[in-house]
Amino acid sequence: MATMQTTCDFLVLGSGVAGLTFALEAATYGDVILVTKALARRIEHEVRAGRIAAVLAEGDSFESHIRDTIVAGAA
Repeated sequence: MATMQTTCDFLVLGSGVAGLTFALEAATYGDVILVTKALARRIEHEVRAGRIAAVLAEGDSFESHIRDTIVAGAA
């Protein structure tokens, strides 16, 4: 039976807010593997649905993040 070996700099267990936040930050310092029992489609849905939000992209600002959060919370 063949075995597969994978290496990374950071191994993240769990895809909750803490796990995803850490994985995003750690990715700037090395390779990350994320182990989760959730389906990738569900994680993507959580991010797109606005349940996980952060200022990450160039052009984002804390002011726009706060404004978007207030608008989304009022809906």
